[in-house]
Amino acid sequence: MIQIVLLLFGVEFVQTKAKYLMLVGILWGVLGVSIFIDGLDGVTYFPLRVFGTLLFVESLVTLSIASSGVGAQKAVLYFKGAIFCSVSILILFNRAYSNLLLAIVFGFAFFVIGLFIISSAWVVRYPHWKNAMLGGIAQIIFAFFMFSPYPTHYKATVPIFLGTLMLISGINTARLALRARQISEGVSIFDLLAPSNIQNDLTKHPVSLTSDSSNADFIGPLTVHIWTPVGTANTSPIPRPVINRYIAAVDTDGVISTGHAALELSPDIYISLYPESDIDRSPSEFLNILKATQDNNVPGVFQPDYATEAANWCESDRKIYFNQYNGMALLRYWKGYRMTTTYNLTYRNCSSSVAYALEASLEGVLSEQSKNWGSTLRTLFMPELWIAAQVRKRALSMAWTPGLVMDYARALRSIVHPVPEPWYQRLSIKWRERSNSRK
Repeated sequence: MIQIVLLLFGVEFVQTKAKYLMLVGILWGVLGVSIFIDGLDGVTYFPLRVFGTLLFVESLVTLSIASSGVGAQKAVLYFKGAIFCSVSILILFNRAYSNLLLAIVFGFAFFVIGLFIISSAWVVRYPHWKNAMLGGIAQIIFAFFMFSPYPTHYKATVPIFLGTLMLISGINTARLALRARQISEGVSIFDLLAPSNIQNDLTKHPVSLTSDSSNADFIGPLTVHIWTPVGTANTSPIPRPVINRYIAAVDTDGVISTGHAALELSPDIYISLYPESDIDRSPSEFLNILKATQDNNVPGVFQPDYATEAANWCESDRKIYFNQYNGMALLRYWKGYRMTTTYNLTYRNCSSSVAYALEASLEGVLSEQSKNWGSTLRTLFMPELWIAAQVRKRALSMAWTPGLVMDYARALRSIVHPVPEPWYQRLSIKWRERSNSRK
């Protein structure tokens, strides 16, 4: 979440607030260690009921605004609200069986996430995949620690779980602040946060552009085009809701369709990367081409414009529009990125090209809001920020797909172009409407 916030607030915010971010990260980590140790000594001072009450209120807020979500956002918010509500109720009960259930829930969550990280790292083999596997193994070990009787007997499941999360997030925040303090003149936040392969592309082909951030030469809006796997299948796809949306659709003939993504900003920017020759996507070869290794790199080609691509194929299923963007940052990214035409199905594909282009185009778009602490806090507590962070995390651990880009773009758009009423005003309006309907 912090990475997305820093990107949207821009380099000036980062340079002036990096030391405070470092301090917050250190204090947050120290507090996490204190809470963890407090849970081990058998006598906990952690305000469990207060935490459970706050979590319960937050879950009610999330469930109340979930219906206003778009697409997968609605399902994610309902899922988050239901999980938080269930956990908060178990915390407030504060019985031996509820403590045991919490240990099972937390342990199972860490086990599943760790298993996903290990399996995705093993299959995709993206850079630093061995480090990712070690992280997944550490999560599985912690899951078994949660399953063990020691923390549950001492009724310390929540302090141990929460303390661990706080320690990890504190370390990550401090590391990010340390990198942010090293920003030199002419280096953007996107350069700091982008994956290594993107940084390499931009470093190989440095582009010098004017520092003028005006979008006068661009004809808005910026458009993210999505061709969903289901929408591009040749025949009726086999019903597999989650797989069809986020991975690939298989039609009745056994042909796999992964969909497509592109980004358009008139008049000169159209980012749509495709393999120069069709890749064998038969089920027997699909697992092999998922590896993000150099032997799966093939020549790629960038489509000239949307009109040409739509005429040769079909119209995009979904379009997400951004009226506020950093056109010069996007142009800088595009001029450097297009110099390399390599295509890799998982590591450098159409979706990753669009996802990182979108991030480059949104750098500093909320710089004015960041000058006001009230606006900054409102942004930090937006549910869409949590959704965007979760989508980005899943994509980086496996691969960007058109479905993930669609959800990521929708979440970012909700942050950059929020509805006129914040979530708490929408909640009060909804309650008033419900009360009036009952009358």
